[in-house]
Amino acid sequence: MKIIRKNPENLAPPIGSYAHLSIIPRDAEILVLSGQVGNDLEGNFPTNIEAQLRNALDNVLRNLASEGVSVEGIVKINIWMTELIDRAAFVTIWNEFHGGNPPSTTLAYVTALVQPAVKVEVEAWAAR
Repeated sequence: MKIIRKNPENLAPPIGSYAHLSIIPRDAEILVLSGQVGNDLEGNFPTNIEAQLRNALDNVLRNLASEGVSVEGIVKINIWMTELIDRAAFVTIWNEFHGGNPPSTTLAYVTALVQPAVKVEVEAWAAR
């Protein structure tokens, strides 16, 4: 199964590392993940947003791996953060995550998430 990622020529190029459009093959199963927060495997939340972002993205990958799906199967990611992140740090973490083939993506800043310790939440949709 191959997900097609496109940036149509009739739109301005993306302003970051993401695809404007992802196309899912007709026979694919869709996997919908609940928002993954930035806690580690022991349930602890680091105090800095960069570590929480890494943990949340790792938690997305762990969920998908449990179903035999890799990062290539991700169709859409929504990222919510409660505080600003250094742009260079975000780009580094994000590019390491998607390995040069970014999915359709939304990044938004919100005033709060489920608990005060939670600074990042990542929702993902994937196909296999």
